[in-house]
Amino acid sequence: MSRRTKHAAHRSHPYCPGSTKPAEIAKNQLRYLQFVVQGRRRNRKIYTYWNAHRIAQDPNMDFGRKTMVLAIGYLDSVNFGIARTFAGLYEDLNYNVILTDYQRFSTVHYPLASRLMRPVGKHIGEILANLTSQGLDSSKLELLGFSLGGQTVSFVAKRFRDITGTNVSRITALEPSGPCFRTLGPEERLDASDADFVDVIHTNIDGYGMATPLGHVNFYVNGGEYQPSQIDFIPCDATCSHFKCLPIWFSAVKNPGKFVAVRCRSVQNAREHRCDEGLVKETNVLGLEVDRNRPGIYYLATTGTYPYYLGSRALKGNVEPAQGFALNASTNDTVVSV
Repeated sequence: MSRRTKHAAHRSHPYCPGSTKPAEIAKNQLRYLQFVVQGRRRNRKIYTYWNAHRIAQDPNMDFGRKTMVLAIGYLDSVNFGIARTFAGLYEDLNYNVILTDYQRFSTVHYPLASRLMRPVGKHIGEILANLTSQGLDSSKLELLGFSLGGQTVSFVAKRFRDITGTNVSRITALEPSGPCFRTLGPEERLDASDADFVDVIHTNIDGYGMATPLGHVNFYVNGGEYQPSQIDFIPCDATCSHFKCLPIWFSAVKNPGKFVAVRCRSVQNAREHRCDEGLVKETNVLGLEVDRNRPGIYYLATTGTYPYYLGSRALKGNVEPAQGFALNASTNDTVVSV
């Protein structure tokens, strides 16, 4: 056993058995890795791994435009609501839209799925690198991933860079998975070096998400632990908080400049909603128009209901989330009014 393999085995988490072992996808299984091009009023065309080079000739593709590649989450599908919602959102913004469908490999036992995302990402990265020879511009290439997909995009980007020598332009990771990734180094999970710009939304950092700042700009929504509930007296638990990043990102794209966040000294300050003590207040906005020249950790307060944004009200002191109920992980998971 090599030193690297021994080191990886040592770092395997007891709840993620074998999560750092090498993983490969057999050649005869690659037909289950598919790419869906969406355009022209939600029309779709499916390509397999073996004919994905033909994406460049798809009538819905125009490499003069920006291209968004979506990575699905655990147990997800390109035919479910999350992928359809974000594909439509970016199509309406005149992006080329490519949905990566690897449901075959993401609907297995979670520790195995987390391992399989490495070869899945590797093969997606190879396809995208191949498309650059047909006009795909890396400076116009953006990756979007939720949950497990938020880690998958890192492997896509790493492989793309290995082949082309250039980074993808942007990665937006919506609540990237923490389980099976928390103890891993930047070469085995999402990292700011994976793209020219990486922005990350954190909504359940101690549950399904990850507390570590993984991007250039990191938004800790309402502290990043638990989110306000939309229903009084029913707390927004870990699953609810994990998925809350989705409507928040959707609203941020639809409402540019409305989600104003305040820079923090640390993740702990963001947890505690204490991000303007002793600092000249520095802000950024969540969304496609985020200021890339203001990297750091940001506390983002929201309301409990759509469209969630507070606008300029977010700048009035240490704003707490709008009234509702949330779980506070720092007080033994008791229910507190916020």
